[in-house]
Amino acid sequence: MMSIDRYAAAESFHRLAWAYAHVPDLHIMWLLHLCDAHQEMQSWAEAAQCAVAVAGVIMQALVGRNEAVWGKEHVTALRKICPMVSSAVIGEASAAEVEGYGASKLTVDSAVKYLQLANKLFSQAELHHFCASILELIIPVYKNRRAFGQLAKCHTSLTNIYESILEQESSPIPFTNATYYRVGFYGDNFGKLDRKEYIYREARDVRLGDIMEKLSHIYESRLDSGQTLHVIPDSRQVNADELQPGVSYLQITSVDPVMEDEDLDSRKERIISLSSGSCRARVFDRFLFDTPFTKNGKTQGGLEDQWKRRTVLQTEGSFPALVNRLLVVKSDSREFSPIENAIGMIETRTAALRNELEEPRSSEGDQLPRLQGLQRILQGSVAVQVNSGVLGVCTAFLSGEPATRLRSQELQQLIAALLEFMAVCKRAIRVHSRLIGEEDQDFHTQLVNGFQSLTAELSHYIPAILSEL
Repeated sequence: MMSIDRYAAAESFHRLAWAYAHVPDLHIMWLLHLCDAHQEMQSWAEAAQCAVAVAGVIMQALVGRNEAVWGKEHVTALRKICPMVSSAVIGEASAAEVEGYGASKLTVDSAVKYLQLANKLFSQAELHHFCASILELIIPVYKNRRAFGQLAKCHTSLTNIYESILEQESSPIPFTNATYYRVGFYGDNFGKLDRKEYIYREARDVRLGDIMEKLSHIYESRLDSGQTLHVIPDSRQVNADELQPGVSYLQITSVDPVMEDEDLDSRKERIISLSSGSCRARVFDRFLFDTPFTKNGKTQGGLEDQWKRRTVLQTEGSFPALVNRLLVVKSDSREFSPIENAIGMIETRTAALRNELEEPRSSEGDQLPRLQGLQRILQGSVAVQVNSGVLGVCTAFLSGEPATRLRSQELQQLIAALLEFMAVCKRAIRVHSRLIGEEDQDFHTQLVNGFQSLTAELSHYIPAILSEL
């Protein structure tokens, strides 16, 4: 396990690059050093962003002098890939070039060279949507030069890119290109890091235990003899003033990126919908994690006692970035009551099943849902042995004393959610019967029996369910 803090080393290159933003030669040189450092760590997306930043320096200088086939709209497109491409920096770069700095490097061919490097690195990161955007910036150059051979290669590459995108989006397992972790630093031994939080972007196969081990090794190697490092293993709220003096604490929590259009106040559990374009090229600057808790201090309790705290973090900049970690600059949280959690769980299952019903199989162009995904979710919804989830909610909130504590609106929302869940299950079973062959008939019979059994059990709590279904 390495003890070198490559995160800090990369950030040093990053600071030098922006310190020399007014001198294109030096600015580009340090960005390329940063690019090399990321490639050594196999941080392909971050390396690609460095190459895009270099291309951006050159492109905006050329656009400012009206010496390129690109216009401001192309620069805007580049900023959507790398928001760090700043108009202010490029304005300084353009002015510096006029004074004689870096004239030999600020050329169209140089920009194309680094765009091609970015394309290669994004491909290694499997961020194919970014690859498509990069090639669409290169194509105008070859069109202007009537370089038909290069155009043919670009369009062949685009075909392969779109096929890769189609493969990602049609996979029954949602594609993720990275994992994200919130890391909190607590303790005087961390110096300037003390009481700061960062979001780390890691490769998609890096698990929580992996990053815990890696960061523990890095920071333990910096401590003097007799000093200790403790990793806080959960996502509870930390009061730094109550921690033991002289001990260094790391709190490491897995977090999820927040989509631009996501309703963060929704009580539903978060699910990844393929129909939402989950593997589309996106940049993320908000992340969230949910923490279960009870009012009696325990982390876990019965459904009727289980609360949830949702924390949303905003970073200084967005991922993928020029560095592997970004500072958290804002943190907000809200709490969900036990009944909100229960209703949210039912709504989540309903939404997951409906997504499978409505999602076409893109690779074949028809409107049939993915049979495999439909079977998996149906089995988890109506199979007799897993009915405890839905029935557990009814037992916790619709029987005896707990039912008397519900407000009328909460009771109506819970019953409506349960009725909607069962209606979608019934529809899904009908669709399933049309999709299967002889080999799946026994499985279908199990689903039908499970649904009938679940309906009978629910009728003890909601008599109207028999007439509704």
